[in-house]
Amino acid sequence: MPTPLHDAHPIVTAVRRFVDKEVVPAASALEHADAYPHDLVARMREMGLFGALVPGDYGGLGLDVLTYARVIEEICRGFMSLAGVINSHTMATLIVLQHGTDEQKRRLLPRFASGLARGGLCLTEPHAGSDVQAIRTVARRDGDRYLISGSKMFVTNGREGNTFALLALTDPKAQPRHKGMSCFIVEKGAPGLQVVKSIAKLGYKGVDTAELLFEGFPCPAANLVGGVEGRGFKHVMSGLETGRINIAARAVGVAQAALEAAARRTLGTDEPPAALASIAIRVDGARLVTYWAAGMKDRAERCDLEAGMAKLYASESAQEAAADAVRILGGPGQATAGIVERLYRDTPLMMIGEGTNEIQRTIIAKNLLQRHGERLGALKSLEAEPEEHRQMALAVRQLVEREIAPAAVTDDRAGRFPSASLDRLCELGLFGATIPQRTGGLGLDGGAYALIAEEIGRGSATVASALSSHLDAAELICRLGTADQCERLLPALASGKLRGGMLRRLREPAARELNALRYGDGFTLTGNGLVAAPGRRADLLVILAPVDERVRAFVLEAGQPGLVLTEPFETVGRRGADLWHADLKGCVVQARNALGGTAALDPASIAAPEASARVREAAAAVGLAQAAFEAALRYSQQRSAFGVPICQHQAIQLKLADMATAIAVSRLLTGRAAAENGAGDAAPAHAAMAHLHAAETAYMVTLEAMRIHGGYGYTAEFPVERYYRDAASLLAGEAGDETLRHAIARHAVANNSLNGGPA
Repeated sequence: MPTPLHDAHPIVTAVRRFVDKEVVPAASALEHADAYPHDLVARMREMGLFGALVPGDYGGLGLDVLTYARVIEEICRGFMSLAGVINSHTMATLIVLQHGTDEQKRRLLPRFASGLARGGLCLTEPHAGSDVQAIRTVARRDGDRYLISGSKMFVTNGREGNTFALLALTDPKAQPRHKGMSCFIVEKGAPGLQVVKSIAKLGYKGVDTAELLFEGFPCPAANLVGGVEGRGFKHVMSGLETGRINIAARAVGVAQAALEAAARRTLGTDEPPAALASIAIRVDGARLVTYWAAGMKDRAERCDLEAGMAKLYASESAQEAAADAVRILGGPGQATAGIVERLYRDTPLMMIGEGTNEIQRTIIAKNLLQRHGERLGALKSLEAEPEEHRQMALAVRQLVEREIAPAAVTDDRAGRFPSASLDRLCELGLFGATIPQRTGGLGLDGGAYALIAEEIGRGSATVASALSSHLDAAELICRLGTADQCERLLPALASGKLRGGMLRRLREPAARELNALRYGDGFTLTGNGLVAAPGRRADLLVILAPVDERVRAFVLEAGQPGLVLTEPFETVGRRGADLWHADLKGCVVQARNALGGTAALDPASIAAPEASARVREAAAAVGLAQAAFEAALRYSQQRSAFGVPICQHQAIQLKLADMATAIAVSRLLTGRAAAENGAGDAAPAHAAMAHLHAAETAYMVTLEAMRIHGGYGYTAEFPVERYYRDAASLLAGEAGDETLRHAIARHAVANNSLNGGPA
């Protein structure tokens, strides 16, 4: 399903039915004919969508921005052009709602809400695109009216609409220029307004996009928004904040349509292509970041940065989703008989509209520097978290900054196991973070621990990895063990008296053997190609091994016969993690250490702790990326080139924007997976999505941080070379395993191939 409906506003459900039954069947014919969708627009008017964000007092639906974003997503899943009719109208409506006088609201909003007034935006000019301050259209006061002269380009609803929000200069000599700009509600009907032409486009057809020419057009002074000159630029910019969320929602809908088309194409195949997983991850990430920004807007929080990130990530994701869908469909993907080629033509618009993504990146970067330049960890707000979780995360943050991060430098250089840092975390009770309280742990849920894991990962990837291995082992015991096994092992693990770890297969081109055979009332394990994490610092290791074609879990005690640590497993990153190559040579495991006893384990019971482990790894990867980003942000402010700090160079700003946006999306994907805590059918797939996205983000961000540092980033004097090395362990783990991608692809097929329509 595109989005879950269990908690959706009834209008979202109604719009989905409308899209499936009426929009999808008609979209292709309308688009190829470039015909205005009069009947569909009339139906949207009947549903009240022209007044979606207009309060009920003025005749509208009074939706919040999040619900409106979901409505737009659904419409664009069927036909993006149809959303354009509403979006531009809604932006004009919001300008009146948020900045109009009481008289303007009473007069105009009911007409906007009913659809009698069909709105649009007159902003862009032939010589002024993203740089709105470069406009030349002039409004000259003439008694009780203004005479407007100028040309406006790319006006959606320009031909079919009748009421536009127009930005013009009322004081061309004002400095800065934006203080001389005013916004007007321009209504058709008087002479002096000419629709010069409809503009032919690559895609986004069926909705009119026109050039309008104003030549002494009379506009009543009563239609000056707010009744005061010189405030128009601010009025328009505030509307664009919602507009960017709007564009993001459009992009999510189009990307969802691409995912559905690609999923339908793979039905009946033995194994869906791994490329489908990439689309699914991008779609879910785009949806989460869009809903995140919309939620902030509804709470009246400042969200210009977040709305920009949503627009940037969602539009880029839609473009990639459409291109990947073409690749997956092959020849049919380019055929005009299907929808994928239309999606491929539609998506570039969203990287251009509401400010090109290049301009958007510079705006994001400037926001980052203004709002977060001197505050570590500031891209993650803890204000919405429960007080107990917030205080714990802040305590860990302080410990990381004061002790763990500084120790990571010396531990890494010496290749030393971070015993001191782990001991400090043990003192905070974090060795029992996810262990139930009844067995001595803190009993934190997945979401709470994800906050902590990110903070630890920000200080030391090695420490985060060692703690995660301990908790992975504890969770397997907790979920799979008998009551006796839990009572015997978990309290000691929670207190840190026992240190746990994992014994895993080392993924190599040649498969290695791992066998577990019944031996009396226990088992004997034989295998090689294994890695113990940690090796000599763990008191017990948990391993998953096949028995009678079913996977079982076993607890191995340090030093027991048959468990042989052969040599250290040296790695480029996470130095000092105490990784060892290991062999099992007839290692006997007594029944007391076979988790679950003699009963066979349900495969689903193993999937849940595996999902939790991936979430912990993802959270630590987000922390690693955050550390690299903060280092790059600080350095870009301190380092100068050509007479100015390099953070003022556009090339650096583009990098910073992409880095911060990717981190935000990884954090949201990880937060969703952590909140599910291994429950539900989608949980394993969502955990895998978070893991893969966070791993790729950590690699990308650490590399970009090195580039921003230049030559210094390549030296051991600066931390980014360590961050880059640490990221390699993420790429070498499950993130590099196609099995995980295929699992996500199968989930995508199962959940996105049921919507009708041709591929």
